[in-house]
Amino acid sequence: MNTNYLYLLVFAALIGETDVEVNLRSIFQAENVFVTVLLGIAGTKAILIAMYYQHLRYEPKSLSTWVIIGLVIASLLMGLSFVQLHVGHP
Repeated sequence: MNTNYLYLLVFAALIGETDVEVNLRSIFQAENVFVTVLLGIAGTKAILIAMYYQHLRYEPKSLSTWVIIGLVIASLLMGLSFVQLHVGHP
């Protein structure tokens, strides 16, 4: 497959996901479902950007493993900080 065509497909997918994110509020009225779907879409966009535009797809698996480990640790730390900020608040 032509590399330029592949990048255009990934770009089109990112634009489509952004459009869904913008119009998502009219689809989901429940706040928890809205946030969950929004985070899922943001995660898929981050994976597409990392794999294709930052060329992680073509790197050795060991480098991709270290990036994934770093993302998991960063996500856990951010999640813990959000929990700590919202403990005791109704």
